[in-house]
Amino acid sequence: MILAMECIAACALFTIIMVGGVIWKREAFLHEYAPAVQKRFLEYNPDYVPKEKTERTIGLILAKLLMSILFTILLTAMVCLAGARNFREGMTNAYLIWFVVNWYDVIALDMGIFAHWKKIRLPGTEDMDREYSSNAWKHIKDGVFGTLLGIPISCICGCLVSLVISVNG
Repeated sequence: MILAMECIAACALFTIIMVGGVIWKREAFLHEYAPAVQKRFLEYNPDYVPKEKTERTIGLILAKLLMSILFTILLTAMVCLAGARNFREGMTNAYLIWFVVNWYDVIALDMGIFAHWKKIRLPGTEDMDREYSSNAWKHIKDGVFGTLLGIPISCICGCLVSLVISVNG
């Protein structure tokens, strides 16, 4: 029961962070939009200079690495709170939370809210309904990558749970 509530809380927190980030600075997520949306945005906003691909890739990798470290710490605390007492329980529970949040992001946020909520669309692209919805396969591929990324992170959580239990036990 605690694990289910943690999954719901993690999805809610993730929604607040992601939707808030997009509302605050839509252009920061330009690379997440369909190519046609990116092209139209850049045409309508000639003063906007996107980051170079290598600069964006390095920044994206660093941001994802930092978030993975923070999420690993948070996941470890959550699975300990849910009652994990060994590596297997810690890893399994951490992966379950990761999996739920990852696919919630793909289905509810990327393919739902971000594809259909016109308030958060990039300026100049508000009328591009089909293009916003056309990025589903990219989001699914990202979801598969996220699912795989969760495996080592969950293993680290399992190790941390074992360490915490052995130190406190």
